[in-house]
Amino acid sequence: MRNRLILMRDKKNGDIPLVEQLLTEEEMDEDLLDSILAGDNLLETDPIIENTSMDSTIEEATELPELEENQPSSSALKIKIDWKKLSTEIDELERYIQWARSIGVDTKTRSLLQALEIGFSRMVEMGAAQKVVIFTESRRTQTYLKEFLDANGFTGKVVLFNGTNSDADSTQIYERWLETNKDTGRTSGSKTVNIRTAIIEHFRDQASVMIATEAAAEGINLQFCSLVVNFDLPWNPQRIEQRIGRCHRYGQQHDVVVINFLNESNAADQRVYELLNSKFNLFNGVFGASDDVLGSIESGVDFERRILDIYQECRSLEEIQKAFQRLQAELDQTIQNRLKDTRKILLENFDEDVHSRLRTNLMDTRERMDRFSQMFWLVTQHILDGKASFDNQALTFSIPSPGLNHFS
Repeated sequence: MRNRLILMRDKKNGDIPLVEQLLTEEEMDEDLLDSILAGDNLLETDPIIENTSMDSTIEEATELPELEENQPSSSALKIKIDWKKLSTEIDELERYIQWARSIGVDTKTRSLLQALEIGFSRMVEMGAAQKVVIFTESRRTQTYLKEFLDANGFTGKVVLFNGTNSDADSTQIYERWLETNKDTGRTSGSKTVNIRTAIIEHFRDQASVMIATEAAAEGINLQFCSLVVNFDLPWNPQRIEQRIGRCHRYGQQHDVVVINFLNESNAADQRVYELLNSKFNLFNGVFGASDDVLGSIESGVDFERRILDIYQECRSLEEIQKAFQRLQAELDQTIQNRLKDTRKILLENFDEDVHSRLRTNLMDTRERMDRFSQMFWLVTQHILDGKASFDNQALTFSIPSPGLNHFS
C-alpha cells in the first residue's frame, strides 16, 4: 500500500488506473474483488483518496470511486489525488510498517499450530485422513501462512489454492500432473480447469494442508477432507456455508470439524460470531439446517455491508452493543416474515389433489399397504439389520449419519 502511494506521488498526476493496479499486484483474489464490486453502492463516490491504510481487503476495495457514466470500464478508472493527504498517509503507513515488523510472529498465527494439533487429533479419533483446508481472504496472508507452516514442521505438506494458482509450487504440481496424465485422456482444453484439478489431487494424495482463498469455496469437492479452519471468518454467512460445504457434503464419511478463529477481546467480533451461529445456524451440527434461514435474507453482501458499517462507525462498547441489537432485531423480523410468507405461498398453491394426499393419515397408509409393500418392508429390515433403527408402528427407519462438530 505504501509503495502504491509512493508511485502516485512520484508520477505527480491523477492518471492512475487503480483497479487494474490492484489486480496486477494480486493483493486480493479476483473472485472476492468481483463479489465486492458487484454490490450496489459499495463504491465510494468521493474521488479523493482518504485513509487507504485500513487493513481489511474489503475496506480497501470500498475506497474505489464510482465510475462515471461515460467511462467504458473499471480498468479506465481515474482518480483525483489530494497530495497533502497522500504524503500524510505515506508517513502513517511507514509507522505501521515499523510497528508490524517489531511484532515478529503474531499470536493468531502461533495459535494456528495449536488449532491444527487439536483438529488432527480429532481426525485420528474418527479414523479420518489428517487433512485440513484453511480459508483466508488475502493472498498475502495465504503466502505468509505457508511460509510459517513450512518453517514449523509442515515443509512439503502445504499447497496453495487461489484465483490464479500461479505460484512456483502450483506450477510444478501442474506440470507433474500433465506429465502423469498425458495419455489418460483426463486433461481438458482449459488450463484453469487442469491446474485446479492438479492441485486438488495433490492435496488429496500427498499434501496435508491446503491454504485457500474464497476461490476454493465453490465448485470443488473436498469430501476426502474433514477439517475446516476459518482463519479469516467472513461476515457473509453464505460464504461460510459455501466453505464448509466443500467438505461437509453428501459422500463425506466422517464428521466435519470446523475451527473458527475469533478475537475474544473484540466485542464486535464476538457479536458477529453470535449472529452467525445463533441466527444463521451455521455451526449447530445439522447438515443443511441453515438453508431456510440463509434463503430468508435478501443478500449476504447486504448483511456483510451492515457489519462493515458497525466496525467503521462504532467506537465504544455501548455503541457496538446497540448497533448489533438493532441488526439482530431486524434479522429476527426479516427471517420470520420470509419463512411465514414462504410457507403460506406453498400451502395456497397446492391443488386439491395434493391437499387430499396430505390429509391421508397413518391408519389409511397402513390399510392401503399391499402385500408387495409389506414384503419390501421386510426385505428392507433384513438388509439394514444392525445398521438402522426401525419403527414398525410409524413405518419409518433412520440411518445414523455423520454430523457437524464445531470447535471455537
